Amino acid sequence: MSFKFKEERPNNGLAINYIEDDKFNTEAIIIRFITPLDEVMPQQYTAVVSMLAESSAAFPDKALMAKQTAALYGASLGSFSYKMGDHLVAGLSVSCIDDRCTIDGECITEKCADLILGCIFEPNFQDGMFDQSCFESKKREMIDRIKSSADNRHAHAIKRAREIAFEGEPAAEDKLGTLEGAQRLKNSELVKAWRKMLDEAFISISFCGGGRNKSAQRMVIDRFNELCGKRGFSGELSSLNAPSPCKSSPLEVTESISQAQSKLIIVYKICGENQTADSLACVMLGGSAFSKLFVNVREKLSLCYYCQSAIVDCKGAMMVDSGVAPGNEQRARDEIFAQLDELRKGHFTDDELVNAKKYMKSSLRATYDAAEDLNSWYFSRFAKGNVISIDEQLKMIDAITRDEVIKSAEGFKLDLVYILKPQEDEGATDE
Repeated sequence: MSFKFKEERPNNGLAINYIEDDKFNTEAIIIRFITPLDEVMPQQYTAVVSMLAESSAAFPDKALMAKQTAALYGASLGSFSYKMGDHLVAGLSVSCIDDRCTIDGECITEKCADLILGCIFEPNFQDGMFDQSCFESKKREMIDRIKSSADNRHAHAIKRAREIAFEGEPAAEDKLGTLEGAQRLKNSELVKAWRKMLDEAFISISFCGGGRNKSAQRMVIDRFNELCGKRGFSGELSSLNAPSPCKSSPLEVTESISQAQSKLIIVYKICGENQTADSLACVMLGGSAFSKLFVNVREKLSLCYYCQSAIVDCKGAMMVDSGVAPGNEQRARDEIFAQLDELRKGHFTDDELVNAKKYMKSSLRATYDAAEDLNSWYFSRFAKGNVISIDEQLKMIDAITRDEVIKSAEGFKLDLVYILKPQEDEGATDE
């Protein structure tokens, strides 16, 4: 394996990552705009990047854009938007096959670089606004996504639990925003949001693949160096970590909605400082098919349809998510507490510890198999302010001791118990 990783900071407010392995026959360019979360901008930025990826001045509708990507050997162009800590990460990506795989050595990586740059810097504008039909389509799509999310009971429960657990923090905001906000969206507002994103966001660019697209890389770097050299970006970004403080006393919140199954979500705030040990403790509690929650709460006692735990990245929190038959909420809650206490008391075998480490390391090694997974891994490390290699992380997992797992489990402080119950007079179909 000839894997290489390198990071550069050529300009204030700009980070460039090179993730290369010559076994890959693809090349990808990922451009991320990182901005603080607030009540309005996440919704606008999410809509903006989605529109940017669908058309540009050179390819002014979805059909022409699709025809162009098909001509580039089926290149893939898309947008993304998600939360990390108290920040929104939104952007565009393009991926294609390596130039050496094309007929007669056609240089399509440069064409793909030009395509994504055109989408970002030369949008499909008409009279200084986004194409009106594109805007209306995107507005309807966002409204439909918000309604669909509200109708998905599991997504609704997770959203409400996050809102309550992180109340008063930017992380409580939803990237899709409110239905009312989406209905009020204006074309002119999104134009301003596009300009604000280019002027004020921290920009992270990743080149991921075989590393044989140097001329395409230079095209992208030159364009963003030019942008960043002019905009006078005053801030810097060392990490996206924004640990959430634990409440003075845990909250218990119960709400009702039309559904058949109860959702029980328990949020813990993490007080420890060993992120690797925290992750291992989380896996042993409910992060695998041999975890305490799966084996005991789900399988032995049949209290949950599913029961799993996961770390909330960059927020210093762990969430236990479960689906429970109505009437079993209290028993399931008590048993989840009991299983965490078992972990805190060190009531786990050496085999449980070894198997959890193997599970984590196996998942981590699999990251090497796909360029997009490598890109996600290194960006997550960038977000946490500690860029280390996968091999370094594997060694850190091996080094975790029983006492460190116990200490991490002791540092999981109860913050919220949230229950979403069925309405008593309804027997709706659950999702």
